[in-house]
Amino acid sequence: MSAAAAPDAVRAAARVAAGAAESLTGRGLNASYRLVEAGVPYAVKVHCAERSGAVVAARIRRVDALLRGTPWYPPLLDLATVRGDGRDHLVVVRPYVPGDASDDARAQVPDVMDVLAELTEGARNTAVDDALVGDYATPWLADAERERARVAPLLTGAWTELGRAVDARLPSTLAGAARLTRAGAVVVHHGDLHGRNLITDGAGRFTVIDWDETGFSRRPADAAKALWLSCRQGRGDFVLDPAAVRDFLRALRGRVGVPYGQAADVARLGAVWFLPRREHIDLLTRRGAELGPWYLGWIGRFWARYAENAALVAATAAELDAAVREGR
Repeated sequence: MSAAAAPDAVRAAARVAAGAAESLTGRGLNASYRLVEAGVPYAVKVHCAERSGAVVAARIRRVDALLRGTPWYPPLLDLATVRGDGRDHLVVVRPYVPGDASDDARAQVPDVMDVLAELTEGARNTAVDDALVGDYATPWLADAERERARVAPLLTGAWTELGRAVDARLPSTLAGAARLTRAGAVVVHHGDLHGRNLITDGAGRFTVIDWDETGFSRRPADAAKALWLSCRQGRGDFVLDPAAVRDFLRALRGRVGVPYGQAADVARLGAVWFLPRREHIDLLTRRGAELGPWYLGWIGRFWARYAENAALVAATAAELDAAVREGR
């Protein structure tokens, strides 16, 4: 595919606005499109105005410079801020990746680990501006009281039990995230790494898509989120598969270097992503009135099953660690 033939971001945005691009379904905050130009398909991402600032653009460009040429990474073809609907939107153009996402993310655990290993190494010995460092745990670790107070008005009525579950787990969850934070080292952060964002073609090759939230992290945030999204028995629910958890933790230790003794904290860090943030709920609701309640119900199922799932992760890690110590 020739990058020279790619439409620039301004032209791509104009074609999207004119209805000349195929809208791709999804519940994310940003809008995705498939645009064909001169017979070649391209992926166009139109970020919501709230996620279209200069820092977001700088993160995308910096990660692209580090990962360009990696077989599973779709390179940035163009990026620009475009005015639309009276607001500025970041528009990103990349090659369109044909293929299929797995309906069972457990099958993608080996591929996820390949990516995690390369992302862990991707920023080693690389200087990264602090403004480009941040992940889903950052706002909670910076000011948990503020984040909880902002979402409090929404966690009433049908969502009262969700609020209680969040309050019960918040201190230990954030403590685990803090223990995994390494002030002197950063890793490349995808932001939403799981099986549905690994597209496989007929020849068995895979590509990682959806780099909307990319940047850098001082924690194994991608691995922690992937634990929950790659090891569940089915989409839309949160019952972890014991065999998948075992395979994930083994690979996490062998490929990424996360010891079994940190597995419980990895689960806690990943759980931070399921803490309801007012900003996220407001943006979802703005995109579709039904998305706010859908999201609260979804994370409600996560927290309803959290205790048993976290216990499974901890027990599996202890068993694997004991086997290593005994030479089994």
